[in-house]
Amino acid sequence: MFKTPEKDATAKDAISTAIGQAQGELRDLKSSVSDYFPMIKRGFLGDEPAEDEAEVVAVGWKHDVSSRRDREQVLRDEVRVFERKNKKFYSLLEEGIDVTLWQLNQSAEVSLDGPGSQEFVVKSSSMSLKLHRRGELLVQTVLTFISTGGYLSKALGRRRDKAAHEPLPLNDILEVKAGCEGYDHAQLPSSSSKKGKSSKMKSENMQSGLFLTIKATPTPMASSRSYFLRFKSRQARNDMLVGLRGILADLQVHEGISISQIQSPAAVQHARRMPGSTHKNAQNPFLNQRPDVTVPLADVHDLINKERESYDRLLLTMLQGNADLKEKEDELLSFRDQLHRSMVESAEKDRTQANDSKLIMQLSKKLETLLMENEDLRDNNDRLNQRLVQVECEKLEIMNGGKS
Repeated sequence: MFKTPEKDATAKDAISTAIGQAQGELRDLKSSVSDYFPMIKRGFLGDEPAEDEAEVVAVGWKHDVSSRRDREQVLRDEVRVFERKNKKFYSLLEEGIDVTLWQLNQSAEVSLDGPGSQEFVVKSSSMSLKLHRRGELLVQTVLTFISTGGYLSKALGRRRDKAAHEPLPLNDILEVKAGCEGYDHAQLPSSSSKKGKSSKMKSENMQSGLFLTIKATPTPMASSRSYFLRFKSRQARNDMLVGLRGILADLQVHEGISISQIQSPAAVQHARRMPGSTHKNAQNPFLNQRPDVTVPLADVHDLINKERESYDRLLLTMLQGNADLKEKEDELLSFRDQLHRSMVESAEKDRTQANDSKLIMQLSKKLETLLMENEDLRDNNDRLNQRLVQVECEKLEIMNGGKS
């Protein structure tokens, strides 16, 4: 018995219908599982932001507020943005940040240039600043300066990262300051000898809000070391300033001299903890050797709340101080613009005065020449008048002699 084409089509339709029904039941089963069982995520509560909570976007540091509540909401948003940037700063610095680097070494030896001569070891070099971990501790971490190619090499794909400068260990950093500390940023040297590039570099160096200064420990060859970093924007400079200071704070808190009495007693406050030592749980006041003595959990919560209040207070105070720094930098930029305009006007006036003086000298010489020619003409006129008088007198004498 042979199957007809009509029966084959009917069987195929039945099979496809059964498969579609099975797939629909499977989808219903999946949706019902997600409805009846909660979604479980790894981690702790509060680590991930809520889905309905919109991410705070920084649109500027100046906000118009009309009430205290608005001001507190602005500060709350700034705190959230600040904490989010701090969490991402380590990974951002490990990936690399493009900067322009100058390194100034000051020697304490007496040389032909004079005592304490200054020398720029690196001049206006495009670098990629990266955080490189050589171990688990921050003491073993260094800042590396990797040379980056120009636009042409990037376009041709010939960019090869290479360490063009010796790394700077975090333990060698003394302080991080905004601006170009200890040197005039407008007078920073350029590595290029061409006039067009050097003038463009000087115009870029006029913006003091783009610079960051890192003071490092002295070496046998230099009594002081200064690293001047220029960023592409002031916001990137400020993020780097706060981030580096935060890394140095982590270095002191975790591996340096502690400032908190909860972590360690007063006897070891002034002693640097050795790397690898278990200092986090050592000498904790909440841990006691006697098993019959316990600490109420409410007291622990109260102490944690007090510490959190102190942290919030310091954070709010610091963030409000950042606005003062930005305002002072804006005032400094405006003063520099006014000074630049005044210098340009003064140079224009000096140029005009020089041209006027030159013209006055030329006119004075011309007037003196004219006066001398006028005197000569007067002398000639007087001589001609005398000659004319003599001629007339001779005429009269001849005429009188003829009559007689």
